[in-house]
Amino acid sequence: MGEHAVVYGYPALLSAINLRLKVTITPKADRGITIYSKESPQYILYAIEKTQEHFHITSMPDFSIRVDSDIPSGFHIGSSAAVAVATVGAVAYFCKKIWNPAVCNRVAYEIEKKQHGNPSGADNTAITVGGLLWYRKEFEFLKSIWQLPYKLPIRVNHFYLINTGKPKESTRDMVEAVGKRVKNNADKMQNIFSTNEKQVRRIAVALKEGNQEELIDAMQLGEKTLEDMGVVGKKVIPVIRQIEKAKGAAKILGGGGVKDGVGFLLCYHTDKKRITDICKKYSYAIMDIKLGEGGVRLDEK
Repeated sequence: MGEHAVVYGYPALLSAINLRLKVTITPKADRGITIYSKESPQYILYAIEKTQEHFHITSMPDFSIRVDSDIPSGFHIGSSAAVAVATVGAVAYFCKKIWNPAVCNRVAYEIEKKQHGNPSGADNTAITVGGLLWYRKEFEFLKSIWQLPYKLPIRVNHFYLINTGKPKESTRDMVEAVGKRVKNNADKMQNIFSTNEKQVRRIAVALKEGNQEELIDAMQLGEKTLEDMGVVGKKVIPVIRQIEKAKGAAKILGGGGVKDGVGFLLCYHTDKKRITDICKKYSYAIMDIKLGEGGVRLDEK
């Protein structure tokens, strides 16, 4: 919780989930860099260039780079940030034998600016650190980051991703759309952001205490603030309301969408069958996930 409001200095509660992206670098004899990936080769190359620049790599060795990902691209769940963090880490280690996740995070944030224009830095930070994260961007030069000092109780780890279809809009598009609303009606948007913050705080406490009723209520109210921000398309609102009627909660993740799908909805319910039955009416696929998973790591063969 905290999407969009986090760009304007409000807190966000983030979690790494149990989907992984792996970047593998292999030296090769011929000249240049070869990229194997379903992700954007241009974005990967830009990440390599920014890493070279930051670590003062004057002579880049020849290598092939392969990106294998469980994370669907373009669904607003951090795939570009995962590419950035993992690419920086892999290139820095391959070229300099440096493994420093904090530096990977800083460089990845600069790379993300190319993708999203005005990112908060929350995605790349959650991906780097892992677990459950409280994040707040006070200023461009000051970001408050706390890894919450608890693991998610099993009794409230009943989360799912619901695939509503790839959004027509990019995260950059949605961030810019909210920016226009802030410019045109600052007072109204600040009130919405403040209400969103209350739900972020309620969710953090509810997860710690394992309070399912409080969690569901805060998720429902938080989703309503996202709808008020104008980032939830009419196509998915009926399924959200049906899940709420079934005593569950569902909310958009990341940028959202207006013209068609919103990417994935994060859904909470203890009875998967009830959610599956609702999703079948809309031909939406559902996926089990676990929150509070690990962040970036170095795997050496």
